[in-house]
Amino acid sequence: MKKFLYIVLGGVLLSACTSESEKTHLRTEQGPRDKSANVHANSLLTMEVEGMSCEMNCGGSIRMKLKGTGSVERVSFDFVEDQKKQKTYVYFDSATISKDEIITIIRSMNDKQFDVSNWHVEAWSDSTDVSDTKVKSSKEDAAVDMSEESFEFPNLINILKDLVVN
Repeated sequence: MKKFLYIVLGGVLLSACTSESEKTHLRTEQGPRDKSANVHANSLLTMEVEGMSCEMNCGGSIRMKLKGTGSVERVSFDFVEDQKKQKTYVYFDSATISKDEIITIIRSMNDKQFDVSNWHVEAWSDSTDVSDTKVKSSKEDAAVDMSEESFEFPNLINILKDLVVN
């Protein structure tokens, strides 16, 4: 009776499973570039932003909002966990947006969650030595490989054989 139960159970499981592995490949496509793709920054706004709880969400929100203006090329942070004020760098085109507009945008975000202080603007170009500003490298354009192997069930026939034989 015990062997019969194993055979019936094995038949049901075999009909639902396959021993071939199936791979899932996701491909990443590059969507349309944002408005900041053609921005050529000529100014660097360095400031301290208060109210950021993390670099990913808060920093990402600030980055998206500023780059959405079409006048900001890059935004980066020297984020230090549990620090009240975070050093922030905004590379922008001063002919299309002012420092005051950038500060107003940040201060108005998330129900006025962020405050800005200790800011200064300096001329900037691609040839400017950014090591002086201690800017972290941006990972915005990093490629993401989303392919992975799917879960593979063990070969149930071999398992059932071992059960029945023993």
